Amino acid sequence: MWLLIRLKMAVGRALGSAAIIADANCTRACLALSFVLLASSLGYAATGIRHIDTLGALVIAALAWREGRESFEKSRGGSCGCGGACQS
Repeated sequence: MWLLIRLKMAVGRALGSAAIIADANCTRACLALSFVLLASSLGYAATGIRHIDTLGALVIAALAWREGRESFEKSRGGSCGCGGACQS
C-alpha cells in the first residue's frame, strides 16, 4: 500500500494533477484507518480488554474528523480544479 501511495504521489506531481495527489492522500488516510482498526481489534482479541477497541474507535473518529475538516477547508478555498471557471 505504501508503494501505491508513493507511486500515486509521483505521478500526480509529474502530471501536476491535484486530483491524483488528492487520491494518494485519500489512500494514505484509508491506510491509517485500516491500521488503527487492525491494531485495536488485535489488541482486543489478545487481551479481551473492551476499552482497547473503544480507544481504536475514538482514534478512527478523530482521523475521520480531521479528514472531513480538511475537505471543508479546501472547498471553502475555491480549489475545485476548474481554474475559477465554475464560479458565477
